[in-house]
Order: sequence, then C-alpha cells, then structure tokens
Amino acid sequence: MKHRIIFCVVFGLGTPSLSAAESDDTIETVIVTATKREESIQDVPIAVSAISGEDLAARGVQDIYGLMEVVPSVVVYNSNSTSNGGTLRIRGVGTTGNNPGLEAAVGTFIDGIYRSRAGLAFNDLTDLDRVEILRGPQGTLFGKNTVAGAVNIITRKPEFENTFSVSAGLGNLESRELGLIANAVLSDNVLAGRVSIAHRQRDGYYEDVDTDAAYDNRDRRSIRAQLLWTPTADVDVRVIVDDTDKEETCCPAAFWINGPTSPVVALLGGDIAPFEVDGPQNVGLNSEPYERVGDSGQSVDVTWRTTGGSTFRSITAWRDFDVARDQDVDFTSAEIAAPTDTDESFRNFSQEFQLYGENDSLAWLVGAYFYTEELESDEIIGFAEDGATYLATIIGAPQVAPLLDGDPAGRGIPGQGYDAVFFSDTEGWSMFSHNAWKASNDMEVVLGLRYSTEEKDAGAIINGAPFGEVVSDPFCAFVPVDSLCDNASYNNVADESKVTGTVKAAWSPDEDLRLYASYSRGYKAGGFNLDQEAVGNRDANGNLVDQSHFGPETSESLELGFKGQFLDRQLTVNGALFHTTFNDFQLNTFTGLGFTVGNVKEAVARGVEIESSFAPTGDLYLTAGVTYADTRYGDDLAAANEHLAGKRLTQSPLWQSSVSGFYQRDLPGTNLRLLANANWFFVGEVNTGSDLHPVKFREGFGLFNAQFGVQTQDGRYEAIVWGRNLTDRRMNILVFDSVFQSGSYHTFLNPPRTFGLKVGANW
Repeated sequence: MKHRIIFCVVFGLGTPSLSAAESDDTIETVIVTATKREESIQDVPIAVSAISGEDLAARGVQDIYGLMEVVPSVVVYNSNSTSNGGTLRIRGVGTTGNNPGLEAAVGTFIDGIYRSRAGLAFNDLTDLDRVEILRGPQGTLFGKNTVAGAVNIITRKPEFENTFSVSAGLGNLESRELGLIANAVLSDNVLAGRVSIAHRQRDGYYEDVDTDAAYDNRDRRSIRAQLLWTPTADVDVRVIVDDTDKEETCCPAAFWINGPTSPVVALLGGDIAPFEVDGPQNVGLNSEPYERVGDSGQSVDVTWRTTGGSTFRSITAWRDFDVARDQDVDFTSAEIAAPTDTDESFRNFSQEFQLYGENDSLAWLVGAYFYTEELESDEIIGFAEDGATYLATIIGAPQVAPLLDGDPAGRGIPGQGYDAVFFSDTEGWSMFSHNAWKASNDMEVVLGLRYSTEEKDAGAIINGAPFGEVVSDPFCAFVPVDSLCDNASYNNVADESKVTGTVKAAWSPDEDLRLYASYSRGYKAGGFNLDQEAVGNRDANGNLVDQSHFGPETSESLELGFKGQFLDRQLTVNGALFHTTFNDFQLNTFTGLGFTVGNVKEAVARGVEIESSFAPTGDLYLTAGVTYADTRYGDDLAAANEHLAGKRLTQSPLWQSSVSGFYQRDLPGTNLRLLANANWFFVGEVNTGSDLHPVKFREGFGLFNAQFGVQTQDGRYEAIVWGRNLTDRRMNILVFDSVFQSGSYHTFLNPPRTFGLKVGANW
C-alpha cells in the first residue's frame, strides 16, 4: 500500500511515501531542486528539508507559522503586525521584525521570487507542491544572498490533465474556510491553466475586558492564476498572477508585569490585570485595531533546454505589497496614546538569469540577479484624551497638561506627538556560480562563488522638518520624552559590495550512506533605521547624533553531516554538527516607543540536529527529531552591548523537538480508507526581548495537534476532524516594554485550542 502523506524532515530525511516498485514498507526517494537540478534529497550535501503540500495539509498546517511544528530547527512568530512584525529563525538566528529597514536573515522565496521581509510571505500555504528549507548561508543557488538560511516555497504548476477539487470547513471560534482548485488543458500538450482560490475566516481569541469583543481574527482571500505554455518540447513558459487580501484585527497585547505607572493607568479607567500562563487571554483597548493588506504579483518563468544540453532559465517578477494598520499602542483601556495611523508599501522588481547543465563528472550553474525595491512608510503617534493627565501625573508637573491639548504646533496632530514619513530605495545586482564535481564514483566536491553589490537611498521626514533639522512639539521643552522629541529628518546613501561562497565535500561509502563537510559564507546588506529613533539625542557638544545607518552582516558556517538509510530503507537517520559565526550581527531593539538598530560584533550558533523517519509497516509511518542550538552573543562586545555578552539570542531556544505518527488503512468490506496523524512539538525556554531583560523570559512549552478522518480509496472524497493545541496551552510568546509606561511590560499570546471539520472532493 502506498502512503499518500509525504514528510521530509531536517536535511531531507525522506518521506512516508512507500515505493510501489519496492517492498510495501520502503521509504520512497524524494527529489528536490534546491540545487537547481533534480536530485535525491539524500544525495544533496547540504542541510535541507522538503515537506510536501500534501503533508502540510494532512497536519493541518495552513500558513508559515506551522513550519516550526514540522522542522525543529525553525522558529516562526509575529508581534505587533502579521506583515511587519513577522520573524523567521533557523538554528536560533533571525532578524527581529517591526522595522521595515531590516531585511530578513532567513530569506523566503516563492516560486523562485524573493520576499524582502519575512512578514511579506506570511500568507496561507495554498496549492503547494512542496516547501524546501535550507540551513546555513545561501548565496550560490538563489538570486538573493542570506546569512542564516532560506525557505523555498514551490506552488503546483499547471498540468496537462483536467482536474477539479473543492474543500470546505467549519470549526470553533466561528472558523470557516473554502478552497477551490481547477486545472484545465487549454490546448493538448501546449497550453494548460490552473486557478487556486482560498478563503479563511476565524474570530479572534483576545477578549476585550470591557466589551467582550474578540480581536486577532482571520479574514483572508487569495487567488493564484497560472498559464503553462510549451510551444516546443524544449521550452516551458509559466506565467503566474496572484492576489491576496486580508482584513484583520491584529494585534492586541495583555499586561505581563505592572510597573510604577500602572496605578495611574488604573485611575484613568484602564484594566491592569496581568496575563497568567494558561489563563484567560484578556486585553484592554479603547479603539479597535485593524490591519488591511493587499499583496499582489506577476511573474514570467521561462525555461529553455538548449540543443547543447544546457538549460537557460529566466525569472521576471513584479510585486506590490500595501498595508494599512491602526493600533491602540498603549495596549490599555485607558485613553493614553492615540491609535497609530500607519501605511506601508513595497514595490519590488527582480530579474534572475540562470544557465546550468551537467555531464558525467560536472554539474554547473552560473547566474545573474538584478533587484529593486521602493519602500515607503507613514506613521502618526500622539497622546489621546487622557494623555495629558497621565503624563502630567507620572512626572509630577501639572503645568505640562495644557501643552498636550489641541494642536498648538499646527501640524494636524491633536494631543501632540510626531508624524513621520520613512522611505528607502534599493538597487542591487549579483553574479553567482555553483558547481558540483564528481571526483570519483563515491566522492563529490562542490564549489560556489558570488559577488553582490547593493545601494540604498533612505531617510525620514519627522514632523515635516527639513533634512538635518528638528521640529518638536511645545511640551518637549519641559518633558523631552524619548522617541517623541529631538528627532531629526535625514536622507543618507550607502553603497557596498561583498564576495561570498561555499566549498563542500561529500563521500558515499555505500549507496545508503552519505557523509559531507561544508564551509559557507553569507552576507546580508546593511541599511537604515526607518524609525524616529534613527537620528536624535545630542552629544556633549549639543550636536544631534546620527545613528541611522547600520552596517552589513556576514556569516561563516562550518558543518559536518550524514544522511543514512537502514533496515532495507525502512529507517532514515540524518544529522549534522554546525558552527556558524555571525559578524556585525544586526540587532533591532524596542525601547518602549521606537526602535534602535545597530551591529553587535559577534554571535555564534553551534549545535547538533538529528532526525529520523521509520516505516515499520505499510500502514504506519513515524518521525522524530531534535535540535540543540546554542546561539549566543560573543564575549568581547562593545560597551553599548556589554549587557548581551555571552547570553543566548532572543527567541533562540536551546532545545526543539517534534514527534509525529501517520497511520492509514483500508477498511475491510468498504470503499473507505482510515486516515490518522498526531504531532507533538516542543520549543525550549527563551528570552523574548532583544535587550534580554530578565522579565521577558518565556518558559518552554509543547503543543499537541491531531487529525482523524476517512477517505474513499480512490481519493475522491474525504472528511477530516482536526484539532490544534489540543491541550489548550496559553503562553506569553513575546514580552515587550509597555508604551509610555516605564517599568511595565506587555505580552503577545499564542492561539488557544482550535478544532473543526473539513470535507473535500476531487475529480
């Protein structure tokens, strides 16, 4: 019996798919294209996972957040925004979100197209072929260079077969979902089309203590339309047009620790009851948050297999991403801070060329990449109705209160504060090569090289001030509130270039065992802090301090790994030892209202990953994996970062693990097949703050998910009952400094238990 579910774990372990050509309990070989050629995942001398779209659906994974349930080396979370606050980490390393000026340490690619920020890819995973996760620096296989890894998402392309599928589901929190996939042959062996449509809704789980309203809902609609044109046997042209819309109420937060200002908040009518682990997920708000996202793109992917045996590929893409969001940024039911009014837009163009081929001894690739981005972000923050009383009370200066009434500065911001326009224009290009030489029947050597250059023109206009000047509100003369006062407009340019690359050696003592060693160097460009904190404060001479620019980040990684199959390929065990040094690590830190960005001299990730998959019978498939990643700042840091020396990075667990079981069996005397799977994953304790303040600690926790259902043996119809976080674990996922409330802390929370029923039909 052949398994329908496919699962490939860390380093590409294989899959529960059982080969019909072999015994009923032999794990089928998985083919990946991470190296731009089709190879068995067991032969690729890099740490790579491949998870099929079928496997993700079987586990109930619907978006990128679910990847951490499948691959123990991955951590995914968001904070104040699903678009701007999203962060992907591999082996404990990633770039903290919340600041559009920072690109991600872990790059995300969808159908070969780079998404410049992790949150820009945090859409639902719909109609996928597979997801490949590569660990360590990447730069000789993808258009964009990365320092910590890459998530490569491949959607299903049109096929020359008429098919149609529909699915629908209901669940708690009033969840509803509908999916439709249609594939049509428009001209035999020449033209095919495919359309994928998905709609998901769910009520929120944060409950307003005053109104019982629920926040952090889901309301997402997406469509992807494709054409595949094959005018000859040697030419494929794939055109993709996609569009996603979201209208959601992200992201309120609960009190975690009450500080000295909390009694004043309570006097103004604010609820200050702190969240307790596994307790009610209550929040206080005085305005409804919202986040409206529009994400669309067009791409043309051309592949030409030349008569000389090589292949030429061109990927051209345009992407537009717009988000408008509003939050009650004091995160209390007191009227202290006015809701933010933020708009962001990203306009991206990319062009990638690849030329590759192989013979008996050499597989080679050369490529070129050109990329542009236009980014703009608008923001307004001011004091609300009770802001004047609150500020005057906590500083003991009632004469300040009148300065926060009305709009004495004449800038259209009642309550005073600041308004800002941030912008960044990026243009970069690179050339890269990746070559695998088969030195003998059992030895392979890989050499890769890349040259990258990038220029950024970025800045900010704060309170309408000319570049290099400051316009502050009247209250700043008496109370120079950090982030709201003494911030200058700026416009700066940076230009940089780097050479990176990799060398690997792989040895196969027999056909079921692969050993490899690798060295890789990665690079992430520097940039500018797109925040009001970029230029502000004054030195001893009274001059404004410009801290807008942060330098590039590089990584150097050493890795020893093995990939083995045993017991007649019923058992797969893969593992790796890794040691990666990050130089000039880019750190984004929240100060209570704004963000500072700087380079930390050194961070080091070292550890081991071990994963296994086992198919003891044709009906049962088991996986287990564990990652130990000790990721810490160096001991020799500059004075500004001495408090970080020797400590583990934020959101960097020492241990992660997962255990899964898949079972399916034809029911005798019926046309039905029983389907069942269960998954438990554990994420160790972490400090959730970039400044590593002790109060931002989060204990380790595990979550349990399961699905159970029936399917007709021909796969045409199915009904699945699913449950996620079945033990209803509720945690303080990310603790941060409360806005305008020195000494207090708020926290974002994880979703509670969810469950539901999903039915589907395929023709």
